[in-house]
Amino acid sequence: EKAVAQDKVRAIGLSNFESERLEEVLAAAKIKPAVLQVECHPYYQQKALKARVAPFGTAIECWFPLGHGDKELIGEPIFTELGQKYGKSSVQIILRWHIQEGNIIFPKSTNPAHIKANFDIFDFALTDEEMNRIRELDKGVRYFNMSLSEQEEHLRQFTPED
Repeated sequence: EKAVAQDKVRAIGLSNFESERLEEVLAAAKIKPAVLQVECHPYYQQKALKARVAPFGTAIECWFPLGHGDKELIGEPIFTELGQKYGKSSVQIILRWHIQEGNIIFPKSTNPAHIKANFDIFDFALTDEEMNRIRELDKGVRYFNMSLSEQEEHLRQFTPED
């Protein structure tokens, strides 16, 4: 908040705040976070979390937007079907779904062809029915499964002691 007041940054974001600590931060914050980066993909859509942060205008930024490249997720028949319909890859269908859901996405790639394809998702739109079919894929399945206490212990390795 001091950095915002000093015009050093324009907005504040959080990463991996999904526990009750999110409400603690939101209650204490004068400036609500613009973005919350969390794991989010068709198998783990974060619907409840989105509802929790919606009153604050906080957007979800998807970490693992492609489910960490999981072949089962990318190979879902709905993505193959829609890819054929729109002349796109399954990955492009997933990325387009995210955009239409209002998610912020930064799919990781170092391959120039993949990076170019990841941008080629703005010349079509999924129908409401197609969006709903993809929403039905939500299984509550995460790819990153470290508990909060495990994360805190891991971070202690990198935090200097006073």
